[in-house]
Amino acid sequence: MTVAHIAAIIKKEGTIEFRRKHALFGILLFAVVLVYLIYKSFNRIEGLQWDVLLWIIVLFSGINAIAKSFSQESESSRIYYYTLFDAQEVIIAKTIYNFVFLAVIFMLVLGGFSFFIENPVKNFVLFFEGAVLGILGLSVLFTFISSVSGQSGSNNSMLMSIMSIPLTIPIVLLLIKITAVAMRLIQDSSVDKDLIMLGGIDMLLMGSMFILFAELWKD
Repeated sequence: MTVAHIAAIIKKEGTIEFRRKHALFGILLFAVVLVYLIYKSFNRIEGLQWDVLLWIIVLFSGINAIAKSFSQESESSRIYYYTLFDAQEVIIAKTIYNFVFLAVIFMLVLGGFSFFIENPVKNFVLFFEGAVLGILGLSVLFTFISSVSGQSGSNNSMLMSIMSIPLTIPIVLLLIKITAVAMRLIQDSSVDKDLIMLGGIDMLLMGSMFILFAELWKD
């Protein structure tokens, strides 16, 4: 496994993304429109509503963004990559790319919420610590499920949604709780344990992904 190979795959992913500008901007527009519709539909959003809606939008925007991670590649392309790269190089590169992509979506949604509504976060350090760990976990989960569902052909997006949503519940619940503490909606002295738990989930997902994807890559 080499850094050069990982960088080459990331560059390839970015090149393909910018060639398909309609898909890229469609995903970003989806997130912005959702934020604007929420702003126009409610007179005021605060407290737990702000917290939950933020992560729901990031969650479903992330599913739409990462669902195509493996499905956009043909069978011949996968065979060609198989001769060039190790399984670990492919999955690490795609996870890094999807993490950056999901982080951009998160910042866009957060910016939209802050502009149209408000930003009630008080502890930004805690908020962004939780956000980074949560986005990493979602990126790992969505990337691996995309690799599995990509084998099913045209129904991969639906299959990915069915498989991923139940598995995201622990991550999203922890994110909502950490964000609520960062907004000082609740007082919780064990929030550090929640961060550790979120990091533990990330490590468990990454370990499982490396082991299982290596077998999937051979097929």
